[in-house]
Amino acid sequence: MVSKETKETILATIDEVFQKMNSISWIDRQKAMSKEAFKNTEKILYCFNVLKEHVSNEQEYLEIALHGKSKSITSIKNGGGQVDDDTKLRDRMDSYRRSLNDVERVEAALEHIRGMKGYEVIEARYFNRKPGGDNYTWEEIAGTLAGSDGYSENLNEKTVRAYKNKLIKEMAVYLFGSDAI
Repeated sequence: MVSKETKETILATIDEVFQKMNSISWIDRQKAMSKEAFKNTEKILYCFNVLKEHVSNEQEYLEIALHGKSKSITSIKNGGGQVDDDTKLRDRMDSYRRSLNDVERVEAALEHIRGMKGYEVIEARYFNRKPGGDNYTWEEIAGTLAGSDGYSENLNEKTVRAYKNKLIKEMAVYLFGSDAI
């Protein structure tokens, strides 16, 4: 049994939450969703090469679900029962299809922006790595592109970031729809 005092506290908390939610305008909520779509697009791009490699071999992808476990070790699912190999394989196949779908969507979004000015910035920042594995800095990207492929000799970090932001926003709309606007 919940005490009267606890009920009052719960009701007061609920009222506060709804007041807070109602105090946030629709525009502010849209801005927050747009910002998340932008960040998520960047996260996807940073991981894209690995994701593509991950789904490149369907058979290998599916074997991961069944390899590396002793026959005497069983998996336990949240309900407490064992997870059989068929369930593991089905879950892994579902995961593979989702990942493959994600790769195809990102490739379509990249194709959508491929002809736009600044696409080389996206490639340099998200897909190319230095020999040590680090990302190229904005200054390095600007220095590499300056004077080439229609870029100004005076290309700077600020302009490179502006190209990147414009194209990420374009991709975010392509990937996440109106939530990215």
